[in-house]
Amino acid sequence: MFALGVTIGPTSPMTISNVDIAPDGFSRPAAVVNGVHPGPLIVAQKGDRFDVQVTNDLTDTSITTDTSIHWHGIFQRGTTWADGAEGVSQCPIPPGGKSFRYKFSSRGQAGSFWYHSHFGTQYCDGVRGPIVIYDKNDPHRSLYHEDNENTVITLTDWYHTPNFPAGTPPDSTLINGRGRPLTPPSPNVPLAVVNVEQNKKYRFRLISLSCDADFRFSIDNHKLIVIEADGETTVPTEPVDGVHIFAGQRYSFVLHANQPKSNYWIRANPNLRPLNNRFDGGVNSAILRYADAPIAEPESTLPPSPTLRFLKETELHPFTNPRAPGKDNIYGNDFNKTFRVNFVGGRFLMNDVPWEVPPTPILLQILSGKNASQLMPKGSIVHLKRNQVVQLTITSINETATPHPFHLHGHAFSVIKSAESETFNFKNPVRRDVVSIGGVGQSAVIRFVTDNPGPWIFHCHIEPHLAAGLAVVFVEDFHNILSSNPIPKSWIDLCKAYKESRSTPSAKLPAAV
Repeated sequence: MFALGVTIGPTSPMTISNVDIAPDGFSRPAAVVNGVHPGPLIVAQKGDRFDVQVTNDLTDTSITTDTSIHWHGIFQRGTTWADGAEGVSQCPIPPGGKSFRYKFSSRGQAGSFWYHSHFGTQYCDGVRGPIVIYDKNDPHRSLYHEDNENTVITLTDWYHTPNFPAGTPPDSTLINGRGRPLTPPSPNVPLAVVNVEQNKKYRFRLISLSCDADFRFSIDNHKLIVIEADGETTVPTEPVDGVHIFAGQRYSFVLHANQPKSNYWIRANPNLRPLNNRFDGGVNSAILRYADAPIAEPESTLPPSPTLRFLKETELHPFTNPRAPGKDNIYGNDFNKTFRVNFVGGRFLMNDVPWEVPPTPILLQILSGKNASQLMPKGSIVHLKRNQVVQLTITSINETATPHPFHLHGHAFSVIKSAESETFNFKNPVRRDVVSIGGVGQSAVIRFVTDNPGPWIFHCHIEPHLAAGLAVVFVEDFHNILSSNPIPKSWIDLCKAYKESRSTPSAKLPAAV
């Protein structure tokens, strides 16, 4: 069962509003999409065009009332204006029933994606949901029998305090929108149930909608064969007991329901205390239920941690075009940059500079005639030329709140060195759009090709870290951004509406608007 069975298509409207919800038995105000949390599953087919009108009916000022939607993992080729990133690619949608239409093509992409607010930390309060773009010619179709809305599994940390301060520990883990806190209300809320039939094989799509926590995900007594990472089809892995999934990441895995008819615990063990390593009373859990099994909570047990084998990122290899761009050595690139992550005075820094959301989005600055050297915020803009092989090394020099999962908009990238490894792989490194950079003394090294003009934010996907400055923006092929991304009048009208909704001088927009 997924989110009470709510699914929509790529042209269905979305309304963002405030409701009170109690996914773990504790009622609190939230911001949600079409009245549910997680938001509806968007079901599309490879090649579909998206045309989604998003209406902002938010009223609760204890959360945030402006909004925007980012379509995580969709490259937005030719439509950078629809990427949804606050301060980068659009003005926010103001409240009061104002709307904005996101129109873009999936352009041959297929796999598991998601959408979420990209305004402040708003998605932590509920504005998020999964996207699946199906491929009728999936090269792994012979490996499974079922792949539908009932085989989507979402994970998130959940907080009882809306718009919570940074550093607040999560109160529960939600699997498909349900969970239990350590001190549950009475009676316990029902956990999510994933139904299977004995001897069938299932493609499960595991999507982390997490605000902060990463999870070690496993299903008692069952092996997982991973076939996709972050919208990129992979060579099937050897069977593993579980996967370590960070905020924003996605995995597809094949599960063979070959165990006795019974109930088995689905476990999502977060890295954050006090929930870490707790499963008593159904905490951090859901239920895998075989057909004809009793309607009961599982009695399966988790083997000792050392006996469980979790997937290593270095075991993932692209199914097509596996080579990393550039030459097969650490100097085989056109642009090489290292980012050092620090934490000073309550702010996260990228090479000593915190990201500050500019009052005028970067794309609007470009549209208004600013030249490349004038773009704001200075210190957080990195200019990239067209058709260059970019190599980035990202490392933490401060242990605060590590590890950081970094997400790049507008691209997938080849992870030529994973944080957990000291070995470089140029032959067949995993290609994805979120990577953990590990702890102090570790680093991730990635490569991508600048073939998508636009301003693309590169940020930690732990939302309070982004709000505290952990981001930079790559301005890719500055001189061709506007010609490559025709901007609709509705986008300019949105900025006018946002300007009218503001009363502070800092919201002043250029005269061109």
